[in-house]
Amino acid sequence: MDLINFIKICHLLYDRKYVVGSGGNVSIRDGNHIYITPTGSILGFLNEEDVCIVDLNGNIIKGKPTSELNMHLKIYQNKDCVNAIVHTHSMYCTAFSALDKKLELFTPEAEIVVKKIAYVDYSPCGSLELAENVSSCVEDSIILKNHGIVTVGKDITEAYVKTEVLEEIAQLNYIINNLK
Repeated sequence: MDLINFIKICHLLYDRKYVVGSGGNVSIRDGNHIYITPTGSILGFLNEEDVCIVDLNGNIIKGKPTSELNMHLKIYQNKDCVNAIVHTHSMYCTAFSALDKKLELFTPEAEIVVKKIAYVDYSPCGSLELAENVSSCVEDSIILKNHGIVTVGKDITEAYVKTEVLEEIAQLNYIINNLK
């Protein structure tokens, strides 16, 4: 279990403003356990001892997990190949979601890393409806209406890179649309 890298990724998400305040959450799967950020945590200040642990059935082993626990659980339960989830409220992706605008994958990196984006209609934060809608997506990069994004990967680094590339693509879409 690489909690050092987990914490490093949480700090990067905060430092790069993909999350602000106590927004966003991150998890990794290790066997039957999920290591997940606590509710109300500021990812930029997270320490190893703050990380919560739950089992795949949602039984809490340590801490008070994020209110989006159901979403993380449903994704892990539905996708055996996923071992990490990053959920952010990144500015450009969220802005495009609020306007119901789809993103174009302008760069080769986006085509390779992101491949295809799923779009999920609005559901309340932490709701079972949101968890079910997100977990039913086959894509690894998901934009949530008026909410943010979810990226998944085989490990935390892969999920993080998808977040970074997706937000860059949203920024490029904004710039290109305004230069036309």
